[in-house]
Amino acid sequence: MAETLALIGFGEGAWGWALLGGALVTIQIAFASYIVGIGLGLLGAWGKISGPRWVRAIGAGYTSVVRGVPEILVIFLIYYGGTSGIRALTGLVMPGVNVEIAAFPAAVGALGFIAGAYATEIFRGSLLAIDPGQREAGKALSLRPYQVFLLIVLPQALRLAVPAFGNLWLVVLKDSALISVVGIRDLLGVGATAALSTRQPFTFYTTVALVFLVISTISMVAFHLAERRLGRGQANH
Repeated sequence: MAETLALIGFGEGAWGWALLGGALVTIQIAFASYIVGIGLGLLGAWGKISGPRWVRAIGAGYTSVVRGVPEILVIFLIYYGGTSGIRALTGLVMPGVNVEIAAFPAAVGALGFIAGAYATEIFRGSLLAIDPGQREAGKALSLRPYQVFLLIVLPQALRLAVPAFGNLWLVVLKDSALISVVGIRDLLGVGATAALSTRQPFTFYTTVALVFLVISTISMVAFHLAERRLGRGQANH
């Protein structure tokens, strides 16, 4: 037991600081991907609800394909295929120039693209749940369409979507572990390296699982408090 604690501690030769750094990278990737996914989801929901026919078709194809294909495959396609595509385009514009794509933005782009498909359906459902009378009331106040959306519709839709977005955050957080397969030194990547180096896989994979559990628990509490606060405000209203 003492030997195990020494391995995951913060002393000389221990892996505590490396695991802590990996956990920070995991949180950064998950949070950035989550924000990207919410942005894509809002655009996707607008396209599926109010866009022209071709935009609705693209939105439907995007959500169907991403949600129907294994996430690890989507990550490989975007991470490797996307970077290869950017290099090819750069080569056409600037022959002889070799562009290196940083691992972090590539990982965020891949996970954000996946999260955006789920966020699209969350936004679409919450926006459609808003009473049309709310929009009519905004028009009666001579508000422009974008003002009606930003000031009246979107705040109510976000309140309805808080539970679903809490679940989405947990999904993105867990999916961030898949990024380790492309060589990023996130929590799982550091844990795998430590397990291989020390030949203590059970110790380090259990530690990684516990860290993910702690982060997930804190996240669930935070979203639960946010949901209660928003619900209380609605009830008081």
